[in-house]
Amino acid sequence: MNNVIKSSLAYRGVRYYLRKLKESYITSIWGKPRSEFMRQNKKKLAALKNKHLNQPCIIIGGGPSINKMDLNRFKDMVTIACNGFYLKMEELDFIPTYYTVEDHLPATDNKLEIMSLKETIKVIPYDLKHIIKPDNDTVYINFLRSYMRPKNEHFPLFGDEFEKKSYWGGTVLYMNIQLAHYLGCNPIYLIGVDLSYKVPNTVKKAGAVLTSTEDDMNHFDPRYFGKGKKWHLPETQRMQQSFTKAYHELKKRNVKLVNAGVDSQLKVIPKGKVKF
Repeated sequence: MNNVIKSSLAYRGVRYYLRKLKESYITSIWGKPRSEFMRQNKKKLAALKNKHLNQPCIIIGGGPSINKMDLNRFKDMVTIACNGFYLKMEELDFIPTYYTVEDHLPATDNKLEIMSLKETIKVIPYDLKHIIKPDNDTVYINFLRSYMRPKNEHFPLFGDEFEKKSYWGGTVLYMNIQLAHYLGCNPIYLIGVDLSYKVPNTVKKAGAVLTSTEDDMNHFDPRYFGKGKKWHLPETQRMQQSFTKAYHELKKRNVKLVNAGVDSQLKVIPKGKVKF
């Protein structure tokens, strides 16, 4: 192992444990907020619990398959969208009920567009507060990224106490499933979860961070991770693991998780159509 690799691994290890310490500290004080801002945020987050009890929810992924669907059919339903979905909203008759981002790369690249969204509740990890600034429609959550190594057999954990903490699972949609469960939604439908990523040989690589030099072929809009946009190397096996974990955890709680998309390579989660 050369010195460059050793120094890279050492840096990543130090960063991981520093982040873990920071997250442990935030978790310890999360339930007893020390500022007026945090107290108000706690009230806003608590108000979401079971807000849509036993209502169906559509979690919208960014796969190209959503271009084959009439999303306007879902305008009167609870919907959760994320990342660059604002691009799709240019042709829709509705605004998603909730909007999320959990990766700092799309949060940074799309911050102006996401912060400008109105009439939707933005649910954002607290550690992205410096990127997605506070407003009346934004709620922050205690989102744990460094609670467990992905290679651990128990990864990922699933949060039943979303108001206290939620867990990273390698995809924003795992966070969104935990959010839907907190909202009391049942069943929870997934669409646009294609899991068919291709990494062009034209991307610029810096470790696990990729920078596009051309149009995005992996999402519903070529601008999604288009030229100049940064994204993380897609770990589809880890994503599958997280979706499977969510399915089994929700099944224990008598909550249905359904793959209602088309062209999806999701495994384990049963396929079905959205019931209106």
